[in-house]
Amino acid sequence: MLRALFKALALASALLAAGCATLEQRNPVPSAALASRAAPLDLEGIRAWGDEVPSDLAAEMRSRLPHMARLAGSRGKQPVVDILALSGGGTDGAFGAGLLAGWTRRGDRPEFEIVTGVSAGALSAPFAFLGPRYDPKLREIWTSYRTNQLIVAQILPGLLGGPALADSSPLRQLIASYIDHRVLAEIAAEYRKGRLLLVLTTNLDAQRPVIWNMGEIAASKHPEALDLFRRVILASASIPGALPPVDIPVSVDGRRYEEMHVDGGTTREVFVSPIAAPLSAFDRFYEAPPKRRLYIIKNGKYDPEYKPVREQALPIAARAIETLIKTQHRNDIFRIYSMAKDSGADFNLAFVPQSFKIESTEVFDPRYQAALFEEGLDIMRSGRAWVKVPPDIAPRSSKGSQ
Repeated sequence: MLRALFKALALASALLAAGCATLEQRNPVPSAALASRAAPLDLEGIRAWGDEVPSDLAAEMRSRLPHMARLAGSRGKQPVVDILALSGGGTDGAFGAGLLAGWTRRGDRPEFEIVTGVSAGALSAPFAFLGPRYDPKLREIWTSYRTNQLIVAQILPGLLGGPALADSSPLRQLIASYIDHRVLAEIAAEYRKGRLLLVLTTNLDAQRPVIWNMGEIAASKHPEALDLFRRVILASASIPGALPPVDIPVSVDGRRYEEMHVDGGTTREVFVSPIAAPLSAFDRFYEAPPKRRLYIIKNGKYDPEYKPVREQALPIAARAIETLIKTQHRNDIFRIYSMAKDSGADFNLAFVPQSFKIESTEVFDPRYQAALFEEGLDIMRSGRAWVKVPPDIAPRSSKGSQ
């Protein structure tokens, strides 16, 4: 996987530059205690640590997610809460985009109360949140751009102590072209109805996941809200070492600092909850205990893939990191499955089938991504997309076509 190769190259650059690199001056938050009080744009309720378990859930809901109390699920005697989680996966994000398009064509795609995105999933999440009318935008984003339209290689500066092996300025500009004031206003309007759009980044200074309440940012009307929204999306997709980290300006006690944020997949590949708590703990915030339906889209294959490895440092490191990412992904999915089982939620998982054999020829390959988009579209339209149990837990023969 090219994403993992980037991480391996970043490891090599760190080793080569260890004796000669000088640190670029930045003004990081000086301590963990202050980091917990740091606020971007001096706004409250726009983010929370993704690994923090609150002792008082109600108080945390009020402070972290100011509009959460308004959520009531679908109309009816028993609220229905549909949750969509879009995982990391690099260019395999095209699969999730195709799956959503196929779901629209099937005619039974729900309006999700909660949409979450990590890394590649973060690029798709705002448009998945806004619904089927943005399917053409998702197709365009995931099938129309080549590598040189999204990143600019800077291998030598990276090896000599720079922050990354590529410049993500084109990707930053692409995000800006799709996430504009109109999109922000539409997300704010849906948030005021009680729907949540959540994106995960990793605060590299703190080594902790951060869950961003994107609807609260959009609804804040802060003059810098659009810039922060875009920064969060870019940060969630910025693979450490391959792409530069994203600085998030924050303030603590009237002083200004900069946080370093990178790929959300560094700490978590997929998530479903706005706060680290059992799903049933949120029942009190509904008129009646809701029926939950979880839809997890893994942008990539679930099972291990055999591939002989060359006995050289970079291929070995790349394969090891790729394996680590896949294992973390499966562990995150198992954790969500356990949460669903414990709370009686309906669990649904989709992933790229092992039968998909087309390979990418560059980092961003429109031919590969278009084929993956069509794969997602086709298996959704045919009714073969979802499995009810992760494949390594139950016999595959009972889980559809996967």
